[in-house]
Amino acid sequence: MDEKVSIAEKDIGAGGIYRCRFRGTVSECDIQGCSGSLVNLDGMSLTRSTARGADITMVDLSGAQLSGCDLSGMDITNCKLDGMTINGIPVEALLNNYKENINMKKNVRKAIIAGNWKMNKTRPETKALLEELKPMVADVKDVEIVACVPFTNLETALAATAGTNIKIGAENCHFEKSGAFTGEISADMLAEMGVEYVVLGHSERRQYFAETDETVNKRTKAALAAGLKPIVCVGELLWERECNITEEVIARQIKLDFFGISADDLKKCVIAYEPVWAIGTGKTATADQAEEVCAFIRATLAKLYGADVAETITVQYGGSMNAKNAAELLSKTNVDGGLIGGASLKAADFTTIINAAVNG
Repeated sequence: MDEKVSIAEKDIGAGGIYRCRFRGTVSECDIQGCSGSLVNLDGMSLTRSTARGADITMVDLSGAQLSGCDLSGMDITNCKLDGMTINGIPVEALLNNYKENINMKKNVRKAIIAGNWKMNKTRPETKALLEELKPMVADVKDVEIVACVPFTNLETALAATAGTNIKIGAENCHFEKSGAFTGEISADMLAEMGVEYVVLGHSERRQYFAETDETVNKRTKAALAAGLKPIVCVGELLWERECNITEEVIARQIKLDFFGISADDLKKCVIAYEPVWAIGTGKTATADQAEEVCAFIRATLAKLYGADVAETITVQYGGSMNAKNAAELLSKTNVDGGLIGGASLKAADFTTIINAAVNG
């Protein structure tokens, strides 16, 4: 039976409402943290009430009128919103405006697809792969294409890509300019060759070569001083994710890796989110998981440098992105590109990912 109700100054709190239908007016009511499912609120008027953190998934809000309410953190997943208004403004218009603003913010950032070749390819193989790739991506203009190759292949790669839209990067650099550091390569050496990018702090460097946030910070500063563009990697271990401390881990890495780096220099950097548990394992974070952490990275940067700076920083995802999952990952608001491992060693797959970035 339909019956009009008027609820005033009521505290429903963290209770639950299920399989009900409400019509009429609710005013000055506290439904903070309340949960509801399969509830019909079509045409209902809610005024001067608190719905903060309410979970009202799968609720019919068609034609509902909300005015002067605190709706922060309210979950309206799978709700019917046709004709619903908030403070007299149609929800559809609010959502469209939000999407436009988000897209505008993403459009101000450079999309970068960088291949991390790791310890793969000889010089002849490097030339062959790049020669195959060049015509496939020759018309790409809106995405920066980077191939980060082993030290021994840098000269070959630079020669093969001269005059093209493919940039060349290295996979590491030392933080000292010169000295008794057998086997190391300085940032100045890379810059003198014509290298533009350098990958720093990759999880394999951290795992196998005792890389720390302190040394990543030093390398980043050295790369910037030499005029290189650092791609700084951050990411959590599987057990850290299982312990629900992903955000603490990422925040710590961001704060330490960029300690003492100015806002102007930060704008020259790229951040690659690479969940360690998804690198080389075939496992991939879902698009929503990638978006969540990339958004958190941007929020952390906003706290440290301000929102205006944070919105300009390219944040890549790099945990086993491939030709099949790239489009979904790159469609996310805070995923501005990818640091690609195995798929970058196949020209066709790498091109598919680049095209997904163009369309994302």
